[in-house]
Order: sequence, then C-alpha cells, then structure tokens
Amino acid sequence: MQLSTHWGHHRIFAPNAYRIVRQMQAVPVLHTEAIHLATWFPLCWARTDDGPVLVALRSLLDGGLGFTSESRKSSASLPMAFQAFPVAVPSPDDIASQVIAVDRVIADQPTDAGAPLIADNGKLSRAALMRAGTALTLGRILPSTLRLTRAIDEAGLLEPWPLKFPVPGAPDIVFDGLMVIAASRLDRGVMFNLIEQHGPTAGLFIAAQRISLFQIGKLLNSAKIAIANRLRAEKSVAKA
Repeated sequence: MQLSTHWGHHRIFAPNAYRIVRQMQAVPVLHTEAIHLATWFPLCWARTDDGPVLVALRSLLDGGLGFTSESRKSSASLPMAFQAFPVAVPSPDDIASQVIAVDRVIADQPTDAGAPLIADNGKLSRAALMRAGTALTLGRILPSTLRLTRAIDEAGLLEPWPLKFPVPGAPDIVFDGLMVIAASRLDRGVMFNLIEQHGPTAGLFIAAQRISLFQIGKLLNSAKIAIANRLRAEKSVAKA
C-alpha cells in the first residue's frame, strides 16, 4: 500500500525480523552492488517471463537453510532491496515524485520494539527516512541495471548455469533457471561496446559477476552442513 499518515501506528523492524529477508534464496540486485555483494554471493540472472533478472544467490536450500554463517550474521551482506524493506518504490516512474510504498508484512521475529513508520508530527520517522532513501536510490538505479542486463542478453553473452550437486544420503541439490556471462563469448569488441554504451561501471560489473561465481563453494558447503544436521536430527527422532 502507498504510505500515508494512517500508518502512524505501524512499526518497522530490523530486516532480519521479516521471514522473507531470512529465507529468500535469490534476491534481485543492482549492477552497482556487484563489487560489494561478490564478497558474499554468486551473482547471476534468473529467467523470468519478462526476461533475465540480475540476482544474488544467497542459498541453495529453501526454508531459510543453507545460508553461510557470515552472511546470516552480517547486515552488510543484505542487498539494497532488503536494506530498504519493508519500504519500496512502486515503480521507477515514481522516483521523480518520490512516491514510496510499504509492505504490510508482519515481522515474525522482532528482537526489539522497532520504530514507528510515521512520527507524532505526521512525518516519516528517522528509521523510515533511512529506508525510504535506500528505496529511492534503488528505484533510481534500477532502470540502468535493466538496460545493462538487456544489452548483455542481446549480445548473446548469457549461458545457462545449471546447479546440481550430489549429497551422500540425501537428494541432490538442484537449482535451475539461472544464467551467467559466458567467459568464452567475451571479447574486446563486445566489452568496448558495453562500456561505451553503459559506462565504466559495466566493465567493473562484468568482472565482479565472474569473480562472484567462486562463492558457490561457500553456499554448497553451508548447504551440505545444513543437510547433515537435518539428517542427524531425523535419526535422533527415529531412535527416540
């Protein structure tokens, strides 16, 4: 819903108080976040009906399992979409008028009393202003990310990235529908065109995206640990 003074009773909490932030595996991100997020997660594209969407792959397992301990503990690993949550910009067209909206999702695991969305004076609280600023920044940059993604796709640089890992005593870990930049298809001409059309950040983004794929090892290790813990718990229950 669009934000108004009627939201004075509504409170917002730390991002991890919300289930979606704790459990969402693939989160849409901006290309300008790539250098930072490559420290934590593989960056790739998810296939959708509207075309490829740039995402950070945070876990190979659903249900909030398989997150690395470092990413779970650090708020620095949160993509901007979750730094702003539950505040968002409905569409890029609303940037100029600075229209923002708020998700009415319930914080199911709050660790404190949170902060009011609207202060007593009818204006956004300090906490809400910070998230609104992040949301507006995200909305302002998103069109550039979409244009760069479209250019990369139209240049034929994307290839499928099927993920399938065997796990002893458990079903294979499978994550479908992802794509990455094919290093074999990159050449000076393609890179020059992308940088000429989208600026130097395009080149930095492509380098960060390729480097980020090494983070899949961390996700796989965390997923195997989570599965092993679950199997041990199931055996304990069966013996009891």
